Amino acid sequence: MQDVQKTILSQYACAPSLNALIAAWNQAFDPAALIDQWYTQVWNIATAQGYGLDVWGRIVGVQRVLSISSDSFMGFEEASDLTEQGFNTAPWYKGAATSSNVRLSDEGFRQLIYAKAMANITDGSVTSLNAILMALFAGQGDAWVEDNNMTMTYVFNFIPTDVQVSIIQGSGVLPRPAGVAVSYAIRGHA
Repeated sequence: MQDVQKTILSQYACAPSLNALIAAWNQAFDPAALIDQWYTQVWNIATAQGYGLDVWGRIVGVQRVLSISSDSFMGFEEASDLTEQGFNTAPWYKGAATSSNVRLSDEGFRQLIYAKAMANITDGSVTSLNAILMALFAGQGDAWVEDNNMTMTYVFNFIPTDVQVSIIQGSGVLPRPAGVAVSYAIRGHA
């Protein structure tokens, strides 16, 4: 503690044995370093690591481990997602894809947490959805939302990785306003 003398009752303030014992305990169990470390690694989301980010993930409702589908298909059921390919370049869509699990790094998970936290408090406007996209894909390329009458399209001006496709389509981070159909498109290459 910083000023341990304030915690001693006045009737014991002049007791040398007790004061020496309290001073020794104060040096041995000074919680300041532990509190600073806890704040840095758990409480402050900008600097949290490992377990601290796992706690924040539980708070906002996302998981560090994502199920990734790396298969591309040609077919009709997946036409509004990011896995479709042109004719004669991919197998027909059969309703299920092979998937594997991937554990996000601390930096990737921090971005996902920020995006989900914003999605939890969004008002569903195009401006808010664009802010989520800017936080999630900062420095990777342009991404925006197009508002089409009772439908909307998440547009990406870069080719998302398999992990990013799983975040976009399967993590629940990108919100869908009530009564609005959502589709995804890749329009160009950054």
